[in-house]
Amino acid sequence: GNGVSNVWIPKGGIMSTPAVSAAIRRREGGQAQGGIVLTASHNPGGPGEDFGIKYNEGYGQPAGEEFTEALYAKSLELKSFKTVENSSDIDLDA
Repeated sequence: GNGVSNVWIPKGGIMSTPAVSAAIRRREGGQAQGGIVLTASHNPGGPGEDFGIKYNEGYGQPAGEEFTEALYAKSLELKSFKTVENSSDIDLDA
């Protein structure tokens, strides 16, 4: 429903911004149209403004200001988020 076809999670769940850009350029033969990056340091938003959402385009470069401002505005509309309860933990170091 939202157009996201793959979710990539780095080993340990943490990845530097340059490494994210490189992954967007190289994963799956460079076919990604871009990547949504969840970060504590860019475009704070959401409940308590405790997380941010950044979008890197297909070559790994940050999206333009018009796009990021619209994304930021949308993040301010978030009132809640859902989690899965009673599920098994996922080993991010696997």
